[in-house]
Amino acid sequence: MNRRAASLICLILICLQPYTFSAEKEELKSIVATVNGKQITREMVAEKLKNITNTDPETLSSMKREIIDQMITNILTEEFVDKQGLIVTPEEIEREIGQIKNTISGNQKYDNQSLEQILTSIGSDINEFKRSIKHSIALEKYFHKKLDETTLRKYFDENKGVFNGETVKVSHILIDTRNMKTDEEFAQALEHIKSIKKEIDQGTAFEDAARKYSDCPSAQNGGNLGFIQRKGNFAKAFLDTAFSLKVGQISGPVQTEYGYHLIKVTEKKEGVPIRFDDVREKVRLEALDAEILKLLDQLRREAKIIINQ
Repeated sequence: MNRRAASLICLILICLQPYTFSAEKEELKSIVATVNGKQITREMVAEKLKNITNTDPETLSSMKREIIDQMITNILTEEFVDKQGLIVTPEEIEREIGQIKNTISGNQKYDNQSLEQILTSIGSDINEFKRSIKHSIALEKYFHKKLDETTLRKYFDENKGVFNGETVKVSHILIDTRNMKTDEEFAQALEHIKSIKKEIDQGTAFEDAARKYSDCPSAQNGGNLGFIQRKGNFAKAFLDTAFSLKVGQISGPVQTEYGYHLIKVTEKKEGVPIRFDDVREKVRLEALDAEILKLLDQLRREAKIIINQ
């Protein structure tokens, strides 16, 4: 199975978590966001959550934000694909669907569920999933010429840590800002984490400070997140900082979408020597991901997006 199919399956699995949602009928019709004039309603968000059960309000709020964010991305991507005149044939889409179905049917962790059953369980359907595949294929076509041999070799040279297996063991302290709305709240959160850093500099053990102050579940383990890779499920600012630190060094405040972090590296494992020709396809896919992320960031900056709190 190719990387695109694997990524799409990962998106499905991320959504297969035990959440719940309920809302009054009169609330469902209200608009939660507008993207270049296109509306996202509470009803649309609720539809995504209708089969999800058993969660706490904080987790539910986080889930809603992620769904709205993805809907915004979908609208911007669809607009871009249409504007560029990028053509994806039904045959290309069906080929990807076939690969994904084969992977699901041959893997026990999917609990014998069909692709359609999995999509239904997360409030989606096959047509919506096909649109996601269309976007993925279209963007790969758009960047195909840009990612020539020279560009790929340059990306490899600048990001060898992504490909050579380099890892670091990190701990962190998080002050969660995801539910904050005002500049004053963010300023208070920043001052809070600065005061924690000062306390550590004055002799408090990082692990003790994590247990006392961190909003991350890792707090009970002294903030320990274990070993992480240069390309992983962490925000870019977090990864960039973690891999720039020396063993034993503690960062200053690092802001991500989750909040403010203090990061400590406790161990490093160096990567192995690697040649471009041995990982060329992986380099292409990583470079493609990086270009897509830059494009989406640009589209967001240029778009007129209104989020109704």
